[in-house]
Amino acid sequence: MKKYLYLLFATLIAVGLNACSPDDNEPDNPQTETPETPDNPNPAPTGKTLIVYYSYTNNVHSIINDLQTQIEADVVRVEPTEKGIDYAANNYAIGSALIQAIRDNPNDANSYPSIETTIDNLSDYDRIIIGAPLWWSNMAAPLQTFLFQYGSQMEGKNIGLIVSSASSGINGVESDAKRLIPGGNFLTPSLWIRSSQTSNCHSMIADWLNEIN
Repeated sequence: MKKYLYLLFATLIAVGLNACSPDDNEPDNPQTETPETPDNPNPAPTGKTLIVYYSYTNNVHSIINDLQTQIEADVVRVEPTEKGIDYAANNYAIGSALIQAIRDNPNDANSYPSIETTIDNLSDYDRIIIGAPLWWSNMAAPLQTFLFQYGSQMEGKNIGLIVSSASSGINGVESDAKRLIPGGNFLTPSLWIRSSQTSNCHSMIADWLNEIN
């Protein structure tokens, strides 16, 4: 009788052990793949960034140099076809005349000064940051030329705007950018850096980048 009970007990234990498959122990196996998780609801930005700027006094150039230390981006500096123009001569008469010509006929290509800068890969970029000097309450004329030529190719892209000026507000520059890039997704706010703040703009740029993500 005792021998029979012993055999029965041994049989039950064997059956119980065989019922456990190797998969049941996988959660404790360090080689086991982790289960899939839902997609991150706030993924990091993807795609490439392009910086486009014009600089006559080099204030914007200094700002863009600092910006490049904080983000990874390709850079295009807009250059006028005619070199050595003194926009400040005769109380900035040349620069003022260029801006007035654009104001008078903003839809006419002949209203914009000629530039030598071209680009053929705008489709590679998801974000474009524009560095713009302010001329007589408007965007500097050579930069307006670039955007007049390529603004239609920026449709649907995220557009950030950095404006440098001595004291005037930047509403006119923002209006020019939106006119020249009608299909752009403009990030807010724009960053306004006064000329007197140029040498200490690092923290302003950092704060702005965080604000526009």
